[in-house]
Amino acid sequence: MSARCPDGLDLATLVDYWFGDLAGPDEDRFERHLLECDACASVLRDLVATGDGVRRLAHEGAFRVIVSPSFLETASRRGLRVREYVVPAGGHVACTVTADDDLMVGRLQGDFRSVLRLDLLAQVADHPEQRIEDVPLDPFSGELIVAQQMSALRSLPSCLIRMRLVSPEAGGDRLVGEYTFAHTASAR
Repeated sequence: MSARCPDGLDLATLVDYWFGDLAGPDEDRFERHLLECDACASVLRDLVATGDGVRRLAHEGAFRVIVSPSFLETASRRGLRVREYVVPAGGHVACTVTADDDLMVGRLQGDFRSVLRLDLLAQVADHPEQRIEDVPLDPFSGELIVAQQMSALRSLPSCLIRMRLVSPEAGGDRLVGEYTFAHTASAR
């Protein structure tokens, strides 16, 4: 981006502005720059559009993603039907999704205060385990909220879905929590 911007501003500055991390004089200076620099304004528009697209896909349950409580509150406020399952570490829960559900989340409970990095491993039935590395986590929240892939869930037969939270350490993965969802296929 800096090749197109006459002042050489970088993408990190745009992202900081978009997330509200620029303050006071830095924010004022950047806003004045945005009014004059078509290159930066264009990149910011693209960044916002990309964020909106990712947010829309997450709301549609298009992929497995970690979400925040505020994301769920916004989804509910906008009229999305959210099905939630709370599972303690070592727990097992019966679950299903229906045609009326817009989003299904698993609230994986645990003590994450000593965790520096957390990976999510998920296995559906006897398919290979998939790993999502370095998931975003508030170590003091006591839960990780995982939004599921709705189209994939609706097409599943009745089966077990297993999730494990692990903390990668020098000697290997340390198990933080294990969670089992007994999925019952909904009538089609």
